[in-house]
Amino acid sequence: MNNTCPGDPEPSFCTQIVSNPDISGIGVRVAIYVQTFLSMVVASLLPYHEKAFRDTSRNSYVVSTSLMIASLIQWKTQGLSLFDALIVTMLTTIMTAFVTVNGPYIRTLGLSINISSFLFTTFWVYWGLQVWNDPRTFGIPDDGQDCTASTHTVFVVFGHNVSVTNSGLRGFAMFIFAIGSISALSALWQCILWSVRYMAGSAKIAKENAAARFAKELRNRKNRSGGKGQHMTRFGGMVGMIYMIVTTEQIVKNNPDVSSQVNGWTYSQTIALIMLGQQLMDCFTYFREEIEYRRNQRTQATLNGDYPA
Repeated sequence: MNNTCPGDPEPSFCTQIVSNPDISGIGVRVAIYVQTFLSMVVASLLPYHEKAFRDTSRNSYVVSTSLMIASLIQWKTQGLSLFDALIVTMLTTIMTAFVTVNGPYIRTLGLSINISSFLFTTFWVYWGLQVWNDPRTFGIPDDGQDCTASTHTVFVVFGHNVSVTNSGLRGFAMFIFAIGSISALSALWQCILWSVRYMAGSAKIAKENAAARFAKELRNRKNRSGGKGQHMTRFGGMVGMIYMIVTTEQIVKNNPDVSSQVNGWTYSQTIALIMLGQQLMDCFTYFREEIEYRRNQRTQATLNGDYPA
């Protein structure tokens, strides 16, 4: 007598729009949205807290790169639908909107964050080119015939459904990711420069020299334009981030075959939210450090007679 229970049927990547909740699930998406917002808020409200900006930016790079690596492994081993690939592209772009806007400042913050930037940009370009090179066949089994899953997948542009086979959409996407390769080469060059600086002297001296050069550049920029010459753009990329979040949720909603799949809960989504909790604790730490620093500054100023007691 056979006591084994029949397993769930294998998803058909040929005829169905399939989603992997470990990659595109609601828990993963919410965790990334909140983490991105936290990174932007902390860095914008604490613009001179270098450690806060560096750590939150590096976390965004690391999480985005990890998501793409996991997606690549899933694609090569067990298969990945075009829908999931598009969601991954949107999520990783959302996470780095703010840090990309502040790229010039990031280049002054040392080797580790520039390595993170290089790895992310390289994987992001490779992933985007793989997805958009021929979206009608992405995720389709090699032996599949008359497959419609990818061609029926819907992308959204400014609230309107657009077929992924649209030549204009594909051309624009390929152009954006091709341009990204220039950023990847620039990030590689920064890694080489920082490695040389570290070998020539201490990391602390190298960072101080980089900060001095960047400050001089800001002063020159301020003198030429008459602007403020700020070292970073507060809430930079906010409009683009909001647009991409809304568009991502519209893509999920407008592909009806996956709506129920991505709303299911999995272990990986729990892990994503736990990691979000760690970042929340880090944010509280950054704000506490800033409050203590300002309190000490006021106390010292009072002792020096700068402020009335």
